[in-house]
Amino acid sequence: MHGRRTAEADGNAPDGTGQEVAMNQRTPTWAPPAPDARPMADGPAPPTVRDAELCWGQRYHWLRYQQAAPADRHDAHIVVGCPVPEGVTPTGLRTVLDYLVRRHEGLRTVIDPYARPRPRQLVQPPRPLTLHTASTEADGTPTPAEVVAGLTERPFSMAAEWPIRVCAVTTGGMPRRLVVVLHHLAFDDWGLALFQREFDELIDALTSRRRARLQPVARQPADLAGAEAALGPAGREATLEHWRTLVPRLPSDTFGARRTPVAAGPAAHSATLTSPELLGAVREIAGRLRVWPSAVHLAAYAVATVAWTGETTVTHRWLASHREGARMDVLTCMFSPTLIRVELTGDPGFAEVTARVAEQLRLAQRHAHAPWDEVAELVAREGFRRGRPLRVTSEVNFLSSPAQRCGSRRDRLVRGAEPAAWARSGTDTYFRVRELSDGVALGLDARTEVMDAEAVEAFLRGCVRLLTAHAQDPGQDLRLSGAAELFGFAPAPAPAPARLGADLVRPAAIASVLRAHPAIAAAEVTVRDGRLEARVTARAPVDEPELRRTVLDAAAEVPGVSRPDRFTITGAADETDDSGAPTAEPSSVAAREALLRAVGGVNGLSTVDAEASYTAAGGRLLCGARVRAELRALGWSGLEPTELAGVRPLATLAARLRPVDPVDPVDPVDPVDPVDPVDSGARERTEVRSRAPL
Repeated sequence: MHGRRTAEADGNAPDGTGQEVAMNQRTPTWAPPAPDARPMADGPAPPTVRDAELCWGQRYHWLRYQQAAPADRHDAHIVVGCPVPEGVTPTGLRTVLDYLVRRHEGLRTVIDPYARPRPRQLVQPPRPLTLHTASTEADGTPTPAEVVAGLTERPFSMAAEWPIRVCAVTTGGMPRRLVVVLHHLAFDDWGLALFQREFDELIDALTSRRRARLQPVARQPADLAGAEAALGPAGREATLEHWRTLVPRLPSDTFGARRTPVAAGPAAHSATLTSPELLGAVREIAGRLRVWPSAVHLAAYAVATVAWTGETTVTHRWLASHREGARMDVLTCMFSPTLIRVELTGDPGFAEVTARVAEQLRLAQRHAHAPWDEVAELVAREGFRRGRPLRVTSEVNFLSSPAQRCGSRRDRLVRGAEPAAWARSGTDTYFRVRELSDGVALGLDARTEVMDAEAVEAFLRGCVRLLTAHAQDPGQDLRLSGAAELFGFAPAPAPAPARLGADLVRPAAIASVLRAHPAIAAAEVTVRDGRLEARVTARAPVDEPELRRTVLDAAAEVPGVSRPDRFTITGAADETDDSGAPTAEPSSVAAREALLRAVGGVNGLSTVDAEASYTAAGGRLLCGARVRAELRALGWSGLEPTELAGVRPLATLAARLRPVDPVDPVDPVDPVDPVDPVDSGARERTEVRSRAPL
């Protein structure tokens, strides 16, 4: 059904092809289906009016949502409050909401995680949207805060649930406010503003008893997916080739000298600095240097990052929008990350820093037309090749909100609540710039292991000092070394890590990991001639693949740990042969075989190497939900979603599995029963390759 509409989906004016819609509370323009037409949770799947590939923005948010723990997924939910004027009845409010659902396919789209070769979006036919209610009166029912909290914090079941929930807050039975909970997969800032404009117009038309004036919907998300697919294999390969060239040049951890595990206290810190002076300052600099204001802000971010980390190569994920031309009014999320690498060697002045940043933004935007999950696979495979995670885990976002005001005459810094759920997402920092009508708001979230609360505040204040100094004196052009002094950061803790090419590693930490292995009596790790070498003394039989798995297991969590390029094993290992190697328990053998067959069957792989990571073995990140569900069907659980993008070999992941307990909750991202599970024939066609004993 790809790219095919039914007559019901096309319709007439209510579907967006007309510009005026009659809004009357007593005579709605279209009749909703009878209540018993709604599909039951345990009944047959509702029909689909069309389906398509996921759009680029959908792919990013689907991947991010399934990689988050269910308890943390509310961090991807957008909550909006819409005032409801006097005179709007519950019936009228339902009419408006159901019209919007009919008009925008993105509001009635679910995800099929079992589609081949990758998940697809399924557009369902219009039906009445469930309108929850919460009374402000003390009538014994749950309060509005309780109802909204439940709707906000409960994860969306993306395979069965539309990405919108609504609650009418009522007084005396009449709606006074509408609270809308949206999934980020279906909305970005621009789409949210579009939804609010249309809601306000429809409500105003309802109360004024006039025809609503709305522009036709030119494209739906499924149309957008078709346009993105029109690039064809050659176009996509050309775009991916740019990232294949860039990814090997990325440092493994920009925060390597600062990253310190913290056992207690807040997991992350958050602050926002609002400056009325910064709006004009940045625009003056941008005009003088002939760049966009976003490039000026990112130049300040790059200087701040160098000042904090001591590294002159700055990398981050730039949240790039794909809205342009006819794509402007598609109601879906239309941004996804693109990788930025800025080289700031040579102590450049701020003008040169800005020019380098602007050029990298231009290149990134030019090659942004690639699905993020495929770029993330390149990053994951490169990390496995190096033997350490490639932590390109800082995000930067530029937002324009000209309708909002800061309402302040001087700089104001506010420390936010601990972003605990965000801290568990794996992102190190999130720097955001929001242009307001009368100022700029700079925000920074940072995990404690890379930045403390004082550093977060100094980072933001330093950016403002740097930018205002260059705006006030057009002749000012601070070099990188001088600009770094504006931030006043404390020095990095000792001991400093060792340098391995562009990367930072900690040989002492690697040796400590090796010595913790029960078969190792002593270990020494050094960097020699650009290679990481380990010399170990064994007290019991152990081979190199086992030690590689041990180090990769630790590298996923311990800063500075990397798999050595070379192992020299002396001692007990020299005196034994393979017959002396330990034999795995039968349950371990079964778990490994199940994981390898699930990975091979889901991804269509004829062979799967147990010593490779998921992506290095050929696994696709977008299919992670299906792999976990297939593994569960084979009787095993315990595979964490984020581990599929990591450096741990499949053999190590298999060792973490446990037999399925019927009382264990099922991840709401994964339907319990696959619609199209991996057939037994596909499982049998997958060859299991393992160099380690089973």
